[in-house]
Amino acid sequence: MKNTAFILAMCLVMPACVINADKYPRPRDLTPTWKTNSLRILAIQAEPPEVRPGEDATFTALLADPSGEAGGTLWVACSPEQTTPFGCAIDFSVLGDDATPDELAEAGVIGFEPAFAPAWTAPEDALDALEEADRAEGLGFTVQATVLPPEGADPDAEFDFATFESGYKRIIVSEAATPNDNPFIESFSVDGVLIGPDDVVEVDGGQGYELAVFLPEDTIQTYEYINPDGVLEERIEEPFVSWYATEGSAMEDTTLYPFTQSDWTAPELQDEQGFWYAVVRDRRGGLSWIVRQWRVRSAP
Repeated sequence: MKNTAFILAMCLVMPACVINADKYPRPRDLTPTWKTNSLRILAIQAEPPEVRPGEDATFTALLADPSGEAGGTLWVACSPEQTTPFGCAIDFSVLGDDATPDELAEAGVIGFEPAFAPAWTAPEDALDALEEADRAEGLGFTVQATVLPPEGADPDAEFDFATFESGYKRIIVSEAATPNDNPFIESFSVDGVLIGPDDVVEVDGGQGYELAVFLPEDTIQTYEYINPDGVLEERIEEPFVSWYATEGSAMEDTTLYPFTQSDWTAPELQDEQGFWYAVVRDRRGGLSWIVRQWRVRSAP
């Protein structure tokens, strides 16, 4: 007991003190958020990101999958009432093994890749409960993607959806005068050299590089916004870039427009290869991404 009291007392005066230090990883031991060395959904794009009642939208997920862990992707959509902090609260137990497309759609299933791509139509009555003044801001519906195990996985294993990679996207249904569009990324460069979509950039192990994306000025939208006091304001988007890489070190994970560069240091291992991912978000729900491939150069 005396030893326990002494340890607690020392922790009060030593901010770095950790009880049971080996039980959980320290923050410095965690994988950086930008490193994509395991299966992850990095972003979900709605096209368009804002629709009117009765209009259609399609969806695409940006997957980082360095080990080939991804199988099919299940897509569902739900109303604001069915949305939780963890995505859509949908009960699939009501569906039988031979559920029809209509039954799947009724349950909220909007896609299953690669069989059929996700598409969704905003309900015609989505905004009926809102006052006229609130319809310009609209409501956020949720679309969720869940990556399933690859073909060949143990068919007798119980599926635990809590262990699957999942992500969600809110799509706005509104009557806005200036609906949102996804931003456009014009180019990607490494140390000032433009890199095409089919290029594989040869890098030197341990060497630092400046990555950059270019956004044309006309992709930054001016839009109308009704503030909490009910006053109509005109605002300009303030995009930012989320950066990811398969491996490497010392990467800036977020950069703000117009400074859309990020420094990255290549890994040391010769012939190692991977990808850079740059996701541009406009802070209104619109986003786009660009992906480029790199490989560590072999020794001469």
